[in-house]
Amino acid sequence: MIGEWKQRILETIAMDDELSKLLWYNTEDALSREDLTEDQKYELVNCSSEHRRIYPTKYTNKVVMDQQSFIGMGVAGFAPQEVHYQYSDTYVIGYLYFYILVDNEIMDIDEGQRQDKILERIYDLFSDSRSYGMGELRIGGLSELWEQNNKFGGYQLMMRVYDFK
Repeated sequence: MIGEWKQRILETIAMDDELSKLLWYNTEDALSREDLTEDQKYELVNCSSEHRRIYPTKYTNKVVMDQQSFIGMGVAGFAPQEVHYQYSDTYVIGYLYFYILVDNEIMDIDEGQRQDKILERIYDLFSDSRSYGMGELRIGGLSELWEQNNKFGGYQLMMRVYDFK
């Protein structure tokens, strides 16, 4: 089921008008540009597209030579819940990670910082949601994320997943 959950989440990100513009357009006016077509949005998740910006993993599968923004994701720790030495086989907890990385040359946008707007939108779409088949998503933690000698910066957002079997 994890593959199906991740696919639903990737499609939600790609189909969101605000996120798709922040990922597609590298200009400061990204949010005021025209909405992407459905085909352009699908290119954001298509593994053979040069416009791919949304990944089911933490890292991209190729070296990035131009200025881009990315959203990756990962899952971890899905197991029956143990609380105060009590074990429950009907209550499951796990973690969903969103990795937001933006080239430091395109961080500034008219509305502030690109990585902040991406983070805000992901939080709005997924926090307290039960729409993805994996239980209720709640904020679990947030930390800054810098990669490739600080060429890319952003955030690692952890969402806790709570579910009854």
